Amino acid sequence: MDELFFKRVGNNILQILNKQGKTQQYLANQLGISKQVMSKIISGAKAINVAEITQIANCLSVSTDCLLTEDVLQTPAHNFSFMGDVKNEKTRKKIEFLKTVIDEIVFLEEYADESKDAE
Repeated sequence: MDELFFKRVGNNILQILNKQGKTQQYLANQLGISKQVMSKIISGAKAINVAEITQIANCLSVSTDCLLTEDVLQTPAHNFSFMGDVKNEKTRKKIEFLKTVIDEIVFLEEYADESKDAE
């Protein structure tokens, strides 16, 4: 399996979480993993196996096919609460990139906080 596969699975998980109004933290708690590991799964940076995919599907009450199929919940335009619908593909990609950067910053802050607590 390649990196693109895991990114697709992570994207599908994120779309389902958003559709169900659930957070990554909620799913991490259900799975018994940290928010940081969940963030890596969502971003496709962590490879997951069949058992883990099945467990995630069960927690979200969806089939494993929903997590594995490309563009399961594809929406025509993202809705960003601060600016409404973004229809321009170039702008949407820039915003998605910024969102990824922000998610990584949050991840690093949480990681740094956990490292401080461990000292």
